[in-house]
Amino acid sequence: MTNQVMTTKSYINTPAVQNKFNEVLGERSKQFVTSILSVTSDNKLLAKANPESVMKAAMKAATLNLAIEPSLGFAYIVPYGNNAQFQLGYKGLIQLAIRSGQIKNINSGIIYASQFISYDPLFESLKVDFSQEPSEEIAGYFATIELINGFKKLIFWGYDKVYSHGKRFSKSFNNGPWKTDFDAMAQKTLLKALISVYAPLSQEMEKAVIFDAETEDMKAQPREVNGVFEATQEEIDNFDKDAYAKAKLEELSQPKADTETGEIVGAVTEQSETTATAEQGEPAW
Repeated sequence: MTNQVMTTKSYINTPAVQNKFNEVLGERSKQFVTSILSVTSDNKLLAKANPESVMKAAMKAATLNLAIEPSLGFAYIVPYGNNAQFQLGYKGLIQLAIRSGQIKNINSGIIYASQFISYDPLFESLKVDFSQEPSEEIAGYFATIELINGFKKLIFWGYDKVYSHGKRFSKSFNNGPWKTDFDAMAQKTLLKALISVYAPLSQEMEKAVIFDAETEDMKAQPREVNGVFEATQEEIDNFDKDAYAKAKLEELSQPKADTETGEIVGAVTEQSETTATAEQGEPAW
């Protein structure tokens, strides 16, 4: 066991830290602390992480009453630089959604290329032939929720879209569950997109979304609704109206070619000026 893990163990076992876990978990704190030490000793990068950051990440899972063993998929402690961060698992997200009492049904899964037929985002129609054996290639992932008031929502993202999303927005894409359990993180991404937009958030769920956001580059992340991305707050703050107006005017002033005839549309020629003048003539009253 490395010195850093011993440092983490010593830090976690200090009376102050022990009291914090006891306040949150009660009798379950001892087992939870054992899980923390097991997770850090099994991960070389976490073994080098700042002990205080490990404690803070673990405390977030504790306040949500989610286990942190990676094999369970409820929550993770992931390395990021020299620190550790909390990351919500898709099973943890489902558990929190059920606890909220606002969701009647919730589901997610993998759609293999051999089973996928079509997806219509406008009418949220996903056609799948589950009679076909799963292929090696994955077409994408789906997520669906039904609220207790009867509202239903389904989304489907292709594999490439999920991969690009994770790579762009997750700080820990190259480490942790995105690398070891991509399919689970893909499903969590879709479920989170659904729940955060369409479901009433309990205090516990809202807290989980905030905690999980710290592992993502939220300033760069747009919100998607039916395939349309909203501007991020950073884009709004940095938006230059004058530069946009100038660029738009220049674009509109440029002549364009008709795609079928090749004729230049919008260009002002000497003939067109003469014709325009002649056609003006006297006004017809």
